[in-house]
Amino acid sequence: MPVSHVIQAGRSEPPDPAADTDPPQGRGGDHDRQPSRPGRSPRRSPRRLRWLLPSLLLSAGALLCAITFADPYALPATPPVQALLINSYDQRMHWVRDLTDAVEADLAPPGGNVLLRVENMDTKAVHGDAYFAAFAAMLRAKYATTRPALLLCSDDHALNFLRRYRDALFPGVPVVFGGVNNFSPARVEGMPGVTGVTEEHYPYETAQFLLRAHPGVEELFIINDYTESGRSTAAELAEALRPLEGRVRLRWNADIPLSDLLRQVAALGPETAVLLGVYHSDATARTATYEEAGLRITSAARVPVYCIMGFNLSGNMVGGKLVNSQTQGRIMADLGRRILAGEDPAALPVRRGPGEFLFDYTQLHRWRIDEASLPPDSEVVERPFSLYRAYTREILVIAGFVAAMLATVVALIIVMRHKARTEAELRKLRNLLANILDSMPSVVVGVSPEGRIIQWNRQAVRMSGVEPDAAMGRALDEVFPRLAPQLPRVREALDSQLPVRGERLVRTDNGVPRYEDVTVFPLAANGMEGAVIRLDDVTERERVREMMIQTERMLSVGGLAAGMAHEINNPLGGILQAVQNVLRRIEPGRTANEEAAQAMGCTVEQVRDYLERRGVLRMAAGVREAGLRAARIVSNMLNFSRRSTSSHVECDIGALVANAVELAASDYSFRENHDFRKLRVELLVPPDLPKPACLPTEVEQVLLNLLRNAAQALAGFTPAGGAPPTITVRAECIPDGVAVTVTDNGPGMPPEVRARVFDPFYTTRPPGDGTGLGLSVAFFIITQNHKGTFTVASEPGQGTTFTFTLPLGPAS
Repeated sequence: MPVSHVIQAGRSEPPDPAADTDPPQGRGGDHDRQPSRPGRSPRRSPRRLRWLLPSLLLSAGALLCAITFADPYALPATPPVQALLINSYDQRMHWVRDLTDAVEADLAPPGGNVLLRVENMDTKAVHGDAYFAAFAAMLRAKYATTRPALLLCSDDHALNFLRRYRDALFPGVPVVFGGVNNFSPARVEGMPGVTGVTEEHYPYETAQFLLRAHPGVEELFIINDYTESGRSTAAELAEALRPLEGRVRLRWNADIPLSDLLRQVAALGPETAVLLGVYHSDATARTATYEEAGLRITSAARVPVYCIMGFNLSGNMVGGKLVNSQTQGRIMADLGRRILAGEDPAALPVRRGPGEFLFDYTQLHRWRIDEASLPPDSEVVERPFSLYRAYTREILVIAGFVAAMLATVVALIIVMRHKARTEAELRKLRNLLANILDSMPSVVVGVSPEGRIIQWNRQAVRMSGVEPDAAMGRALDEVFPRLAPQLPRVREALDSQLPVRGERLVRTDNGVPRYEDVTVFPLAANGMEGAVIRLDDVTERERVREMMIQTERMLSVGGLAAGMAHEINNPLGGILQAVQNVLRRIEPGRTANEEAAQAMGCTVEQVRDYLERRGVLRMAAGVREAGLRAARIVSNMLNFSRRSTSSHVECDIGALVANAVELAASDYSFRENHDFRKLRVELLVPPDLPKPACLPTEVEQVLLNLLRNAAQALAGFTPAGGAPPTITVRAECIPDGVAVTVTDNGPGMPPEVRARVFDPFYTTRPPGDGTGLGLSVAFFIITQNHKGTFTVASEPGQGTTFTFTLPLGPAS
């Protein structure tokens, strides 16, 4: 790899075998090099010889790896380029040490191709023409065979030296300077190939901040030594601070011993602040480093102390806009790199040295200066150790990683919660769908195109006896053989994408025929293919259809009967009128009757006697009674067949009971099968019974249905103890209305029949003999139309009692 070297007095340099054995000078003075003592090599033991071969093999392997993985570009391709840095002062000064380190780091870093050599003039200790000449002679002898490609110099003495001796020592070698005060182009006039960076001071900017940070300051005490460089700096400060005159008093230190100066500084009051320029030597010519002098001044001061040089920022120094030697060194290195790269020094203008606002952390807090009030781009040094500041990048990376992980966790939590909500909604929808399917009275079976079961509702469980877990995935013909013939319709429905209706199925349940309709619905959405087979029990619907047909027939018969009643009523009225006229024609006391009898040679009494003897009067009375009975029957039929009105009227319960009994006795079909002459009908209706508001025809219909059911129950049944078959109709007053009871001493009902006696279409009679709607219609009429109650009490062998109530209320 290309290597860079820094060779200087005080920096280790490979010893020249031809040179003398004195150790080289160090930065801070002479350092003795301890020569290593030659010693005899120890005798090798046989045990060590045993490890010689493995060691050689390992060394060869390591060498092979190093050659294999070495960077080929790291090997030096050209000899190193030499650069010579000449410092005006020695390495004991922080200014020189920091500047040299900056030049070395940027111009001749490890692995570079630049060899940096350093020479220190130490002009703070000695300077003059004779010294310059001696120093030049030393360089001539030292670099007689080695010509540097670049010259660098720091501070004024080094630049002045090169102005005088550059062409003699290193003719034509470009020069880069730094740290030069009060620079003007005249200083390098006639010296081609020179560029660099000036040293600029910023006392005005420092003083401006000082006055803002310490509003109570009225006086600025400026400290500077009276050396040649000190007087030059003092003149520069005076010129820069001139705009502050009138705003604050400017007081300069006298050329006195340092001890007296420190006493003056210690006596300064709170209205004064100190601005330190450059201080190196006092009136007694006692010298100290700039750093040492600054430390002693800040230690003695009880007021804020600011400075203009970066090397003074230590101890109790607050800071300011400072000249920093490291910045000077970096700029010098940048210019040197560009020149070594081939750029013309004349094309590189001299740069104005920048200043940086630097402040001590402890002093900012001591004088209660908020960091937010510092100028932009300020830097605070000597902060207490902070893990965050020491590892900011690493902490930010870790924090970013943790934040990313937290964001990922939060995102995962959100996704998981969303997934949980979605799954909950999905479960809810599944449960809802399952509940909907399970609540349906129909059998619902989902099948795949292959005939495998994919859905099985509760009605399917009831019909087949197979639980869903056992049915899922199995073939339909195994689980529900009755639906196996519907499998061809599954493919038909999938092909047509239309529902397919199957043939009606008939099955027998406890000897009762049940009718079922089959419909196949296609499923071909969202990637799912299959079909739903729905099996509907339509037995009740079929009965309703038959009942509606029967009702239509009954309506037709009722209309025909009403018409016949009207037709019968006319001749019946003529018969009754004729009978009435016959009986009136033979009544004595009527003039017309007497005259007609006399004309025939007899009396009315003789005619009545004759007719009575022959039974004619009795027969006429019978005809009249039969006619009146027939008229009542026709009237009852007309009243029953008329459409019920919605108006409730006060009704005589006794009359309604009598009419219902007479209608039941006159029903031909009823008398044909259940002759009332074989039944005893007892009517227990008190004459003073209240009259509830009701619909007479509907109440008569209820009573007629109860009488028919009682007569049917007594048909062919012999009551216990030889008692005659009896129907008892009882009416009585209750607190809220009237209760009517119809009781028979028939066979009674078992509990399962009694529980369903009011259900529509439920009947125990043979098929075709009744619709099973009589009691359900009666229950509806009483409970819904009249807001009453309807109950039944029955035990096997104990007869049956039906009781309904009619509440009292105003007629509407």
